Amino acid sequence: MKINIIIRFYEELNDFLISGTRKKDLFIDIEKDVSVGTLIELMGPPCSEVDLILVNGQSARFDYILQNNDRVSVYPVFECFNIESVSLLENAPLRKIKFICDVHLGRLAKYLRMLGFDTQYENDYDDNTLIRMSNAHCRTLLSRDKKLLLDKKITRRYLIKQAEPADQIREVVEYFDLKNNIMPMSRCLECNCVVQTVLKEAVESRVDQNIFEINDAFTECRECRKIYWKGSHYDSMMLWIRETVD
Repeated sequence: MKINIIIRFYEELNDFLISGTRKKDLFIDIEKDVSVGTLIELMGPPCSEVDLILVNGQSARFDYILQNNDRVSVYPVFECFNIESVSLLENAPLRKIKFICDVHLGRLAKYLRMLGFDTQYENDYDDNTLIRMSNAHCRTLLSRDKKLLLDKKITRRYLIKQAEPADQIREVVEYFDLKNNIMPMSRCLECNCVVQTVLKEAVESRVDQNIFEINDAFTECRECRKIYWKGSHYDSMMLWIRETVD
């Protein structure tokens, strides 16, 4: 026995749908006793990307059995704000955002590190490596490659819409609501590790003497041991941050 369902997917969930079915109400005939979670995954979006399901305006679980003439609205993971009091789904929104960028987003990766966000990047990662590392380390995979992000094995993803790096960092900060979490120069720009304060005397032999004399505060990367200080480059970065993401 067939029943009639109206279903609509919102925001980036449309990236998983076939052409002609995106951003509109879909009228579907399905077999009786099908759960809403099963229907969602049959249509393309993985349930791991879904944070809220409304059936006839009420929050529903994945195991809800669809009824004739149900209207279903499916929303993506809300990484920007907390909807725990609204959604009945068990998968909680991401709160500690970590990223991995594909090989074409090296500048974006550097900008994210500059702002203090944990961002993995290497210019030789293939697609399988990106997916494996994203899933293994709970990192949101950032890419402009729609085909890559359609892979159902990916549990966290975001499709970068903008082409220019400065626009991309604004897009990511706005989408993930990161403005209040920016901690400039708290990570190494080279290897992504957290930097730590070191005694001035400990770096005397590792920096130019002029730099040593005019600066009192230094930090060091825990991994690659690169030394950082608040010189003119720091002032330039801070100005760039204010102009770009404030």
